[in-house]
Amino acid sequence: MTSPIKPPGGGPPKVPGADARPESTKAQRSDESRQAFEAALDQTAPSAEAQKAGSVDGVVEDLRAGRIDGAAAVDRLVQEALSAPGVAQLDAAARAELEAHIRHTLEDDPNLAALVRDLDQGR
Repeated sequence: MTSPIKPPGGGPPKVPGADARPESTKAQRSDESRQAFEAALDQTAPSAEAQKAGSVDGVVEDLRAGRIDGAAAVDRLVQEALSAPGVAQLDAAARAELEAHIRHTLEDDPNLAALVRDLDQGR
């Protein structure tokens, strides 16, 4: 009587073509993936976050150049926060409540209030 169970050490049966090497190497596949990724990046528009960072940079530039003061910078940043996609879906009352909450937090939190004061002192 024969058993289909093999003793340990016999290993699995050989699969035809298992020793064949693929034509493209791992490095080639990696390079192709990188090129495809870079091409996709070139075709995409800047994200909302990247555009938002650009507008924040504009506030910083205006503040440093003396075109606006600290209060105007805070106003612009609050308005920027209120123009976020999720906030745009709120009704007028909810937006007003959110703005009041943001402004209250900027005044009430000691760390944030110190940062706002530093804006006028040029720190």
